[in-house]
Amino acid sequence: MRFKAYSVYLLFKFCFSLLFSMATVLSLVYHLEVVSLNAFQLVLVGTVLETSCFILEIPTGVVADLYSRRRSVLIGIFLYGAGFILEGSLPWFGTVLLAQIIWGCGDTFISGALEAWISSEERSRSMDKIFLRGAQIAQAGGILGVVLGTLLGNLDLQLPIVSAGILCLLLGLALLRIMPETNFSPAQEKGSNLFSDMLELFKVNLTFIKRAPVLLALLAITFCGGLASEGFDRLSTAHFLEDTLMPSLGLLNSVTWFGVMSLLGSALGILTSQVLITYLEKRGSASRTGVVFLTSAGYIAGLILFALGKSFWFVLVVYLITGLMRSLKEPILAAWMNEHVEEKMRATVFSTNGQLDAFGQIIGGPLVGLIAQQFSVSWGLICTALLLLPALFLLPIAGKTAK
Repeated sequence: MRFKAYSVYLLFKFCFSLLFSMATVLSLVYHLEVVSLNAFQLVLVGTVLETSCFILEIPTGVVADLYSRRRSVLIGIFLYGAGFILEGSLPWFGTVLLAQIIWGCGDTFISGALEAWISSEERSRSMDKIFLRGAQIAQAGGILGVVLGTLLGNLDLQLPIVSAGILCLLLGLALLRIMPETNFSPAQEKGSNLFSDMLELFKVNLTFIKRAPVLLALLAITFCGGLASEGFDRLSTAHFLEDTLMPSLGLLNSVTWFGVMSLLGSALGILTSQVLITYLEKRGSASRTGVVFLTSAGYIAGLILFALGKSFWFVLVVYLITGLMRSLKEPILAAWMNEHVEEKMRATVFSTNGQLDAFGQIIGGPLVGLIAQQFSVSWGLICTALLLLPALFLLPIAGKTAK
């Protein structure tokens, strides 16, 4: 039985976000308290993940454009499940690193392929609205995932990670039955050699990007975003634990507090996304430049304030705002890029985008990790904020070349 593509897309975004949040809401606490990683090892875990994404993004994107975007998404969800099960089952630094490679590989199969699949299946719909609605539904799933992950984590920090992995495998089996693919056509005729086919399509994709100045600008912005994301993702938990005094209010111990933070961030994201959907419907795609500029500037300012804060309540508020700025920026950038990409190479271009994001994180992660190790977590976070500054100068260029 096949369902409508838009319904399956929203279902996937909800379920995947639920399981991802369930697995990761306390993963940094798990890495700190069970696996006993130090600040540099924490960032190294993220670097290994992003390195695997960087290496595999283009090949998996090309496979999606050559063979099947649906098949690519399905492979990805199964790999996610295997990676989560491995990470949660064996709390050793080496196995945690291996798990990052496995579910990082899964991420590359989904990244690009999912956006390309829904864009092809729902050509008559506004991509701004689809991507924002998908982000909104994902945040709703994330709320439930945070609740489940926090409840299970209070019993055992390994339990939510392993459980999410098993449920990812079940989600993949369900998608095998219900996920349609009716509008896919290969980017080119397949030859007898997979490697030659991939190389040829990659060359065509590279030529296309070079001739599209707006894509070059958007890809450069993505790279800056990658530089400025790994430090926030990996060091924010350590900043709360080391530089603030987390209050104990009833059942709100440190483990539960991180669940509550994710819950509040998701709820804030759902409400703000709805406002942004309405705004874009009234103002149209011309307002994208201003939205991305404001959210990027807000992310930089928020991250600096977050790094400098010492009061738990101040740091909490700034942390939520900073995360919101980043979550609003990403679907708008995706819709903006989708508008300037040819249908047959859509997954490959999106994968190039993901590869640049991963490359940025590979460079930015160790840099801020070393600064945090040598000086302080706060200085590492400030360095993270400064790495996004070039994006503010690239955005007006992207806006002009898009006209």
